[in-house]
This record gives sequence, structure tokens and C-alpha cells, in this order.
Amino acid sequence: MVWLLGAGVLALTLLLVERLLVSPEDQLTAEDLLALPQSKIKLTARLERYVIRFVDPPVRGETIEFFDGDARIGSAVTDARGFASIEVDAGPAGRRRFRVATRRTDEALVVHVLSPGAPVLVVDLDHTLVDIGTTRFAFAANRTIKPLEGAVDVAKRLSARFEIAYLTARDHSFLAKTREWLRLQELPDGPVFLRRKRFWSQSSLDHKRGRLEELKRTHRLVAGVGDLPTDAKAYLANGMAAYLIDPRGALPDMDGVVRVRTWKELEEKLSAKAGISTT
Repeated sequence: MVWLLGAGVLALTLLLVERLLVSPEDQLTAEDLLALPQSKIKLTARLERYVIRFVDPPVRGETIEFFDGDARIGSAVTDARGFASIEVDAGPAGRRRFRVATRRTDEALVVHVLSPGAPVLVVDLDHTLVDIGTTRFAFAANRTIKPLEGAVDVAKRLSARFEIAYLTARDHSFLAKTREWLRLQELPDGPVFLRRKRFWSQSSLDHKRGRLEELKRTHRLVAGVGDLPTDAKAYLANGMAAYLIDPRGALPDMDGVVRVRTWKELEEKLSAKAGISTT
């Protein structure tokens, strides 16, 4: 047993040395935004050194480059928490896709520039759009992860009537994987809002309620779609209509919450609320 323990310690030590010194792996994430036309916005990126999942110390003193398309628009040096940011003009209404980069990797940063009155539909991911939970998502390959039946087609149609924003309790380190899955499914390229804090230090409810409080200061959040009572609580707390995807009809009744079995039923309920025909 002693030699097994020693071998384990040695293997872990070699892994740490390899990841931190020999061939370090950057974990670069970005903060997507909803913005108002012609406003000043702060583009923010976070750089960490990936060791193993959830062991990713911040990297201080590293330069992060910011790009608008292929054009470099600035750079900033990471602080003690691994964050770097620059200020730019949001420009006119529309979707802008920036890019942040280090010497080793890069990542997209999506800014959806919307007028204050544009209707925003907030959509959860796990067990809402995605037929999988957060734990399984962490280990499954994106090509094996399927959407809920009808979710993709309905989400595309709803994106013609609402601006789509994704709000999930996934860890921020899953940003690249989440973006890739949305791209593979050809879902609307809306901003993705993930956790800023780790799951052991902040509940899903507090995370979602807090992010929605930020977003509603400048934008019209009309409804949210999730799969858990905590999702509904976060939506209701911010004055939004709350819809829960409940395929088995197992969720409890909640005041002010609409439960639907399928995405097709969700489309019908949302369209009726907005006075829009689904035919």
C-alpha cells in the first residue's frame, strides 16, 4: 500500500510539473454581453492554467489580445485573478463576435447589441435544450450529446421573434465546449452566460438570479425557459414569465409558472402570450 501511495504522489507531481512548467495549457474564457447601441462596453477575458478539472490557478501578468474579426483592437495584462479587459464602443444594434487570444489559445466573445425594448428570451441548457445533465456533459463528447426532441427547430423559430440568450449553471471552464455544441446544433449564436464562481461557493439559484438582475438593468427580459423550480424562481424574481420543460409531468405546481411537456408546446404557449400565430 505504501508503494502505491508513493507511486500516486509521484504521478501527480509529474503531472503538475508537466502542466505548469514543461507544456502549460492555457484555459481562456470570455464574458459575453448584452449591450445597448452606441454605449461603452468592457470586454473581459479570464486566463487560468489548466491542471485538471477545477484545478486551474489564475495566471497573472500575461498579455491578452482583443480582436474584432481579424483586426486587433487592443490588449491588456491579466491581474492577480487572471482577468484582463479593455473598453470599446458597442456600435449599432446587431451581433458582434469579438475574439480574445493568448500565445497558446483563443476564444470567442459574443456581444449582442440590442435596443432596450427588444424582447429577450433566456434559455437554460442542461435538461432544457440538452438531453443530458451537467455532470454527464462534463465527460461526454459533444458529438454524442443530443438536444431534446424539437428543441433546435423551435429555438430557431423563436429566435425570429425573440432575442435568445443562454443562461446556465455550468462552470465557466466549459465555455468552449458549450459554444461548440451550440454551433454543431446550428442554434442561434446568442451570448452564453456561465458561472463566475465555482458551484461549491454559489448555488445555481443565486448565480442565475444575480446574472438576470444585471441583464434586466438595460434590457427587456420577457421570459425564461428552464427545467428546475430554481430556474423558475430566478425568472420570477426578475419579473419574467417562467416556463419549465417537464417531459414526465413530475415537477410540482408553482404559482406563476407554466409547465410544458415539449418544445412544441412551449412554442405554442409563448406564441399565444405574444399574440403570434404558430402556423
